[in-house]
Amino acid sequence: MQQTIKPLDILTLIYIFISIVILFIGWNTTENSLDILLIYLVIIVIIFFLIRYSHKHAFLRIIHHWYPILFWGFLFQASTQLNQVFWNGYWDNFFQKIDEAIFGYQPAIIWGTKYNSFFWQEFFHFWYFSFYIMIAGIGLLFYLIDRKLFHSYFFTISFVFYICYLTYYFIPVIGGRYWEITLANTKEYQYGIFTRLMAFLYNRTEHWGGAIPSSHVAVATAVTIAAFRFKKYLGWILLAGTVLLSISTVYCHYHYFIDTPFGILYGILFYYLGLKIYRKMEIYV
Repeated sequence: MQQTIKPLDILTLIYIFISIVILFIGWNTTENSLDILLIYLVIIVIIFFLIRYSHKHAFLRIIHHWYPILFWGFLFQASTQLNQVFWNGYWDNFFQKIDEAIFGYQPAIIWGTKYNSFFWQEFFHFWYFSFYIMIAGIGLLFYLIDRKLFHSYFFTISFVFYICYLTYYFIPVIGGRYWEITLANTKEYQYGIFTRLMAFLYNRTEHWGGAIPSSHVAVATAVTIAAFRFKKYLGWILLAGTVLLSISTVYCHYHYFIDTPFGILYGILFYYLGLKIYRKMEIYV
């Protein structure tokens, strides 16, 4: 009986197992505990189904290659619901003081309100949204050109995501939406397509936390490194996009400024650690 287990399957199952343990620890203090558990179990079943049957059907093989992208959103949402298991309350005041010490004001409030115009709102909301284009675009390029490169890429990107999510369990920070004015701005339908698109997404999700490090910045940094390793010119293009994306996380009120350097650090450190782990696992899987 041929099976197609991949290092990414093992990584994802380990992350979900850790999350389930944390969920049970905080079962009585976590909202929708049963719903979260059931979705975790559904993901586990899907992974084992793909391991067992993906070699038989071309469509299932494609799903097996790409499935983490379907679950990252839920796993992020769940991590923000579990961030009160070990702590009661949020650490925002501490990180706000750091931003205040650096700038003398709160950039997560000021940048998006002082420089508020159709052009700048659309410009920075586009770069915030470009995060999804970066991940999928580089992934598709690698998928079409070099399947082995694609597998290592998707493993390392997922590894960075999962490390960020694990951090959110232990460092509960709401981020730039902490204040009423910034929270309202992230949900207001205004200006053009990208500002409205992000407002649409944030009006349909409720999460408090997931701010430090910025997973947007961390993963965009990891994608940029992967692009540099493939073609330098592509890396430079992604680097420019990642810089603008990093600014956008603050301008659009999603993060404190201090979240971005931590995101860069996570992206660099855990990309290379993830790549090293992948190469070790690849020998045995």
